[in-house]
Amino acid sequence: MENRLLTRFPGVIGFPVTPFTAQDELDEAAFRKNVQFMLDTELAALAFCGSNGEMPSITLPEYERVAAIAGEMVGSQKGLILGVGQTLKSAQHMARTARKAGAEAILLVAPYSNDRNLKGLADYYRRVAGAAEIPVFLYQTKWSGVLELPLLDMLTDVENILMVKDENGDLGHFLNVRSTFGDRFTWINGMAEPFVPAYWNLGIQTFTSGLACFMPKLTIDILHLAQAGDFPGITRLLNDVVVPLYAIRNRKAGYKCSMIKTAMELCGLPGGFVRSPLIEMTPEDRADLDALLERTGIKPASVLV
Repeated sequence: MENRLLTRFPGVIGFPVTPFTAQDELDEAAFRKNVQFMLDTELAALAFCGSNGEMPSITLPEYERVAAIAGEMVGSQKGLILGVGQTLKSAQHMARTARKAGAEAILLVAPYSNDRNLKGLADYYRRVAGAAEIPVFLYQTKWSGVLELPLLDMLTDVENILMVKDENGDLGHFLNVRSTFGDRFTWINGMAEPFVPAYWNLGIQTFTSGLACFMPKLTIDILHLAQAGDFPGITRLLNDVVVPLYAIRNRKAGYKCSMIKTAMELCGLPGGFVRSPLIEMTPEDRADLDALLERTGIKPASVLV
């Protein structure tokens, strides 16, 4: 299958948040404002309803609204990707919704199972890919583990399973996949900005970013530095800005998305609230994040596109 999305790479895939109100409702006005902010950047593609978009907690009617708005706003300006997951029937419904909204690819997340097995997981991926009919990213997460070689082998005949978003960070596993399958699966750096140097020198030159929700210029600067071979320059940006941000985010489990949303709010963007079981940042951690954004010149977001 032709993968038109790859014509936009190397590049950065931005992962927008899904903003919720204090009443735990989808905030469509905030969503539109944030999408427009990210459209006015050099990001190559936008991926909605990933982990940063809280896909596991989104209802199917909400998913349909997010997909429709994303399709309407993104159009052909950038690559459009939509996350898909939950139960098999829900994932198939999401996949068909994503295709109808104009997505160029779906990002397929492994479902929860208390009796995980490779044959069943391969069947899940195969059946959702069949409903999608467009290119599929498999999402290799920390919680679900690496995509084992036998699992990938079961999927080589599924024409539209073409890519892997790696958020596991096991470069040895990637080398094993590449030596076994060659270029059958296009690997994407889902470990984001901190891993750009390591992945780049292995030929993986597209990366994902949640930080681009509020500081897209710095993310694009890292891309440009990598393209120029200036890895010391990347290290400076990582040490000065990105690593301290990650340190605050890693203070508590449940902050992965709320740190992004809080930073957006502090930068003048409507990040909104996270949905349970995620947690909001404490006032103390929020204050430390605010001080870091002030010290590094990230605020306000509007001047950093």
